[in-house]
Amino acid sequence: MTTPRRAALALSCGVALAVATGCARGPSDVFATNPRRPSGAAGLSGSTDSATWRPFTADSPWNTPIGKTPRLAPDSVSLVSDLARSSKWPFLSINIDQYGIPVYWADARTPREQVEITLVGGQGFERGRAEVPIPPGASPAVGTDKHLCIIDKSAGLEWGFWQADKRTSGWTCAVCATADLAGSGVRPPTARDPWWMGHGARACGFPLVAGLITVDELRTGAIEHALVLAYPHIRSRYYTPPASTAQATTDEARPTRGLPCGARIQLDPTLEIDRIGLSASGRAIARALQNYGAYIGDYSGAVSLYADASPAAQRVFKAGLLDTYEVRTQIDLEKFRVLAFAPLFDQKN
Repeated sequence: MTTPRRAALALSCGVALAVATGCARGPSDVFATNPRRPSGAAGLSGSTDSATWRPFTADSPWNTPIGKTPRLAPDSVSLVSDLARSSKWPFLSINIDQYGIPVYWADARTPREQVEITLVGGQGFERGRAEVPIPPGASPAVGTDKHLCIIDKSAGLEWGFWQADKRTSGWTCAVCATADLAGSGVRPPTARDPWWMGHGARACGFPLVAGLITVDELRTGAIEHALVLAYPHIRSRYYTPPASTAQATTDEARPTRGLPCGARIQLDPTLEIDRIGLSASGRAIARALQNYGAYIGDYSGAVSLYADASPAAQRVFKAGLLDTYEVRTQIDLEKFRVLAFAPLFDQKN
């Protein structure tokens, strides 16, 4: 993630590693900041086909299937060709280690810590500090982004950190924001006041839990939400909902090429997943990419999806639940297509 600039904040990340690389950051009623909570447990959306928990409302962009006849971007073919060739690692990877998103769970008994903001505070952190439930032993992801995601299901809140750090004087983070897990999962654009409401711990403003691959989902064999994809040629300066901020301009992320924050890609829905040699976990990921797609969410040195990177999840993934090698070899980047997206906001960064 490059250093953001005031309201033009956008996160962009450093060079990713070959196997599991991530990024170091970059008009509709879905922008509602205090959506009415639906009935049910904490107002959180439940999966219709599995017992796994998923955040946000059923009609959230994150939880809405693409449908049979989506409109495609007119330059879909050239955009996908550029995506497939944008990294020196020309394959799909999954971040389960460095530059990942470690998820920790909190409740009313979790100790609360004062967190000081060093750069920008989004919702929940707008006063420059906040009291956050941080489980003992929680630690940010390895890598320069140092993402940290804390979920309090009973309160229906995510506490998202970029560049989290625990010092002798206490916790700090460069960019932090809460997210309403019973809402749409979409922040208001930074083009609207107050501008800080649009900021989150990802370059594109997404909640950290949005789009993550989890242990529970892979164990049940179904992922019923969109994923998040980061890649080198993410388009800087511009964004479209459900993104609320833009990637900063860098040597690789430029305003004149690539997919902007919030653009949605889909794996070819005619691809016969059962015939390409994937495990049950690989098939679940591929089907999610067909049914829900992936939103462009950040800069990365590789073409990367994201999984829960907490130590507990890593142990399970690496014990055989998630084979990142098969995804790299069996899912062809050229088999994606780009869906048409709404008019762009210009963040001028």
